[in-house]
Amino acid sequence: MATEPLLFDPNDAWRIGRNGLFIDREQDEAFVRAEWAVIGPRVRQIGLYGSLAFLSATFTDLSVLGATAVYWSLLAARFVILGWGLWLARMGSARPTPPIRRVGAALLGFELSIMVLFLLVVLAYGGSADYHSITALALIFAGYAYVPVLRREAMWVGGIFTALFAVIVWSSLRFDVKYVNIALVLFGFANLAGWQIAVSLSRSMRMAWLDRRRLEHEARAAQVARQQAEESEENLARLFDATPMPLVLVRVADAKVLRFNAAAKHLLDPQDKKRGEAFSTDFYEDPAQRARLLARLRAEGAVRQEEVRLKTVSGQVIDVLFSMRLLRFAGEDCVVSGMVEISAQKRLEHQLRALAFTDPLTGLQNRRGFFAMAEQAMRAAPAGAPGPCVMLIDLDHFKLINDRHGHPVGDEVLVEFAQVVLSLLREGDVLARMGGEEFCILLTHTCAAQALEVAERIREFVAAHPFQTTDGVVRLSLSLGLAGCDGSARSIDAVLSMADQAMYRAKQGGRNRTEMHA
Repeated sequence: MATEPLLFDPNDAWRIGRNGLFIDREQDEAFVRAEWAVIGPRVRQIGLYGSLAFLSATFTDLSVLGATAVYWSLLAARFVILGWGLWLARMGSARPTPPIRRVGAALLGFELSIMVLFLLVVLAYGGSADYHSITALALIFAGYAYVPVLRREAMWVGGIFTALFAVIVWSSLRFDVKYVNIALVLFGFANLAGWQIAVSLSRSMRMAWLDRRRLEHEARAAQVARQQAEESEENLARLFDATPMPLVLVRVADAKVLRFNAAAKHLLDPQDKKRGEAFSTDFYEDPAQRARLLARLRAEGAVRQEEVRLKTVSGQVIDVLFSMRLLRFAGEDCVVSGMVEISAQKRLEHQLRALAFTDPLTGLQNRRGFFAMAEQAMRAAPAGAPGPCVMLIDLDHFKLINDRHGHPVGDEVLVEFAQVVLSLLREGDVLARMGGEEFCILLTHTCAAQALEVAERIREFVAAHPFQTTDGVVRLSLSLGLAGCDGSARSIDAVLSMADQAMYRAKQGGRNRTEMHA
């Protein structure tokens, strides 16, 4: 039986450029077509959810701009992006694979249009640069981490967007000198880390694709070799030894490891605790996952690029991209498994997600993080349960502290204030900095009387607390607004709006007091 000729150059891995894409555009398009079952759904999700999320911001436009000509213009633009996104989602769902260059151009245009419209929204809103920077950072992270790179030009979108945003900040928004330093660090890190993530993701997908094609070809070649050599185990040993990807051969009947190569030994037993012996198949962090993978393997014949968490012999947990295929070895049904470790990539993804939801000054949840946790709490609440209960806090006359002592001292007060309030909260309560001197607390499973008690305890303690700063002791008082307590479940935006009204009444009533929305 003749073996199938190679469909790729064994040195293809060296033809991946610094941007993580194949240098040969036709080869890159061939990769996208081959992986469309994975890339297509991502394109669909980006077009569908990205456009819907962007359209939902029209309510913020209305609250900020009112029913003005600018608002209607932005609304029309958001609907154009919605149409674009739905078209992109349709292309992502297309079977067979649509023209790759057309998809790449549509995805790049969609990404650029969202970022351009965001810059127009920033110009329309005006205000402080701090407020818009969080969303800008989130867009940069999303562009690098979640949008698949189908065109080389997409790698420069984040940098161009950052430069245009900087021009708008410099020419049209309010900002402090300290903002420039923080912004340089955050936006520089966002672009540098985002570039590395995009390159790493693109490179790892293409390397895994080449390895999988090589593995499939070698598996076919090994099958022929075993038939020609009367199922010689020696040929499989050569295949394993020549493959740089970690490989493990397991017998289906009793899950016994029959063979593993040096790369698998280095991955699963780097300290050689088994001293060259075969390790068991019990290297799944979740043992039930092995049964699920085997069920898929029997149904589909192969498992490709599945993210799995494994345990090494020493008990360390690692993340890998897992591929499995059934084969015959020595007359028995066996499974050959290939692994590509992605632990570092997963850690970096988690760190970037955490950064997008954290206030850099206080370490608390930022506005985006608060909304995410509030929505999670609402989903977890039983049907008909009250809540959520929200406490909105404003530091009275905080501008005077900045004017009298300087912004660095103001920052010291904000950091200490956050720690003081955290020490007064119960387990499960969430404290977030919404911006400037405004903070918000999500009180879970709390009735009105309990919420009022918590608010008064915070207000009285802060009023009596001497805030130690580099410029001496600073005193604070708070205006607090409560809403959502004992009420039926509703949107978090509505509850925040009611809490804001209550806080406004507290200010109008002389400050240093708590008001509850009726």
